[in-house]
Amino acid sequence: MSREKIKVPGKVYEELVCLQREIHFTQDHQDTIKKAEDRGYMGAANWIRQHEKEYKIGFAWGFEPTADEPEATLRDIPEPRSPPVKRTIARPAQTMEPRGKKSSGSRSSGGFFAGIKNWLGKYF
Repeated sequence: MSREKIKVPGKVYEELVCLQREIHFTQDHQDTIKKAEDRGYMGAANWIRQHEKEYKIGFAWGFEPTADEPEATLRDIPEPRSPPVKRTIARPAQTMEPRGKKSSGSRSSGGFFAGIKNWLGKYF
């Protein structure tokens, strides 16, 4: 027997590929059938039941869809669109001044206690 991939119907192929990605050890075909049914892969479960020997060979050498059925295509993915227009408000650029220096019109604080003294003088 040559090392060719096992041909399966297209829908069964898709389900087998998904099943092999979801479970790690698939040589126990009874356990695999149960897991396929639990996940809703009824086509794969029925095919494994009917073709136990082919499944074991295909697990090692791989599966491929039959030529008479179309393979899965990516038609469901929409075409890429241009990015949406950003609606922002333009603001003039503001420059940062060093923290220790303030603009010439304001009073300098002189520290924590000077601030408390200024506050007390303002309200009392």
